[in-house]
Amino acid sequence: MSAPRAATRRPRPPLRSRRRCACRRALPKVGAQRQRRGAALITALLVAALAALMVSGMMWQQWSAISREQDAREALQARWLLRGALDWSRLILREAGTTSQQVYLGQPWSVPLAEASLGTFLAAHGGGAGDLADTWLEGRITDAQARFNLYNLAPNGAPNDSAMRVLQRLDIQLGVEPSVGSAIAAGIAAANSATSSRSGVDAPLPLRRVLDLARLSPQVAAALPRLAPYVTLLPAATVVNANTAPAPVLAALLHISPDAAAQLVRARAQHYFKSNADITKALSSETVSNLDQIGFGSSFFEAIARVRIGHFEYAEKALMQRVNNTVQTLRVERAPPWLAQPQR
Repeated sequence: MSAPRAATRRPRPPLRSRRRCACRRALPKVGAQRQRRGAALITALLVAALAALMVSGMMWQQWSAISREQDAREALQARWLLRGALDWSRLILREAGTTSQQVYLGQPWSVPLAEASLGTFLAAHGGGAGDLADTWLEGRITDAQARFNLYNLAPNGAPNDSAMRVLQRLDIQLGVEPSVGSAIAAGIAAANSATSSRSGVDAPLPLRRVLDLARLSPQVAAALPRLAPYVTLLPAATVVNANTAPAPVLAALLHISPDAAAQLVRARAQHYFKSNADITKALSSETVSNLDQIGFGSSFFEAIARVRIGHFEYAEKALMQRVNNTVQTLRVERAPPWLAQPQR
C-alpha cells in the first residue's frame, strides 16, 4: 500500500528564509539603479564644471579686452598730455633765450616740475577736473651741453686728439678702463665717416644716443652706467657750458684737479660765469687749459616728462635745439618713468 502524498512533499522553508531569498534576487536590480544614479551625478558634475570653465574663459577674454582698451586709451591720453608738456618746455626755453644769452642754473627752465595733479590745477583755474582727477604730471629740463659731447671725438670721421684726451681724463676720474674710451672714439669715427661719405646696407648703424654705444663692445656696455651722467651724443660738435657742467666734466675738460673743479661749481653758485676771465679769476692758483672748448650758453636741451594716470605710467624724453628765438624738437622717444624724477 502506498504512503500518503502529504508524506512525500518537501517541507516548505520558513518565512524568514523566503524573505531572504527575495532580497537576494532584488539586490542586482538595486545595484544597477545606484550605478545609473552615480553615473548621472558624475555626468552632471562634469557638465557643470565644463560650463563654469567656459563661462570663466569668456569672462577672462572680456576682461582682457576691456583692460587692453583701457590701457590704449590711457596711453593715448598720456601721449597727448606729454605733447602739451613738451610744447610748454619749448615756450620756457624760448622765453629764457630772450632774457639772457647765458644759460645757467637758476633760470626758470632749470626748476623741475614736481609731481602735480592736473585735476587740482584745473579746479584752481575754475574748470572741472573731469577725467583728470587722478592724472599726475612730472618733468624737468636739462642742459644737454652740460655734459661732454662724444660727437667731438670725430666730428667728420677724423679723430680729434684734444677731445680724446678729455675723455681719457674723464675715464680716469670715473674708474673706466682706457680701452673703453678708445672703442668709443673708434665707433664715433666710423659712424660719422659713414654718415658723411656712404650709405646703404654696408654702412654701420648710426649712433644717435649714448645707449647706442652699448653695441660697440661688452666693455663699453658695462661702462655706460658710469659714463652716462657725464657724456652725451649730440648731432653736432658743441662746447661744454661751464655754468651747468658737473665737477668731473670741468676737471677733465680744463685739465684741473677735482678740488679746483668743485671750487668752480661753488663760485658759479654765487654768480654765474659770463666769460673766460671769470673762470681764470675763480681759479687764480690753477693753470687752466682748453678754454676754447667751454662756453656759457647752450643750444641743446633735453626735456623729460612723466604722466601717471592711476597705476598707468608713461614717460617721454625729447631733444630740443634752440636757435635764436626758435626752439625745435629734434627727436622724441619713450623713456623709463623713473628717468623723469628730479635729480638729487
